[in-house]
Amino acid sequence: MSSDLHMSRAIELARKVDLARDLNPTVGAVIVDASGAVVGEGWHNGSGTDHAEVMAIAQAGAKAIGATLYCTLEPCNAQGKTGPCAQAVIAAGITKVVIGQPDPHQAMSGGVNTLQAAGIEVQVGSMQAEAVELNASWNFAQNNNRPWVIWKTATTLDGFVAAEDGTSKWITGEPARDRVQEIRASVGAILTGTGTVLADDPLLTVRSLSVEQQPLRVIVGDRELPDTAQIFAGSNPAIRIAGDLVNVINDLWQIHGIHKVLVEAGSMVSQSLWSANLVDEVYWFQAPMILGSGKPAIGNFGIESLANASRFPEYQVDRVGLDLLVHFTTR
Repeated sequence: MSSDLHMSRAIELARKVDLARDLNPTVGAVIVDASGAVVGEGWHNGSGTDHAEVMAIAQAGAKAIGATLYCTLEPCNAQGKTGPCAQAVIAAGITKVVIGQPDPHQAMSGGVNTLQAAGIEVQVGSMQAEAVELNASWNFAQNNNRPWVIWKTATTLDGFVAAEDGTSKWITGEPARDRVQEIRASVGAILTGTGTVLADDPLLTVRSLSVEQQPLRVIVGDRELPDTAQIFAGSNPAIRIAGDLVNVINDLWQIHGIHKVLVEAGSMVSQSLWSANLVDEVYWFQAPMILGSGKPAIGNFGIESLANASRFPEYQVDRVGLDLLVHFTTR
């Protein structure tokens, strides 16, 4: 029971910092001495800062000798922007380490073996489901070599994102747009197409975040865009990445270290996304209106029979102002 109590505290500490837009995972750590007293606590504040274990060890000082470390993620075993935590744990004199989740990062894993080789008792899997959930998209990216992809759309009841004349502002109401702000704040990048930039001239920013904290904004597509587009304004403008959409998505993780991406785009980009089976999560806002014709949310991506339709029986429906929000994952 005490093991779960201390790991639960480590998980609580990990949640103190929002690292949704950071390269590194969320981690918490607690050090407990032989009498059961907590002598050190730590959490990771983001890339380039001390890891949770190092912060906890610094707080514990000499009290770490003979103590137990509870850590939500396996201590790293390689030199990154900071030194390897496994070596810091050994140097601190800690004699037992309880780990929530093994590290899926191949270059950083191996901490368990290093600790055991130094004579430290290691227990892995304490509250593992909760520890894994702390970094759901980061874990997904590590295991799949691409980011978790969220597709968001806002349509009429008959599935159109714009009228025949191209007008699309606003299909949904202010409460729905506020919810979109929350979704944007949970990702490392927002991806759109040149068609959306030309049609809507969007900012695709998060109102509550500073310029430095904003998700990376990414534009795909070959059409020329005016330099005056809002998305290019300011000190942190959107970037354009050329090439196949699958490669662009992969590059966001493999080159930029982004593990969760939100796609807010028109039917062409959406069609490519669904065709490539790259949609992992969906936020579908539906307004109580009917157009009868217009621009669809998704183009044809190869399903010609009802028997082959993509079905998602596990979903949640919320009322957001006058609109509906259907939310589900695809896997």
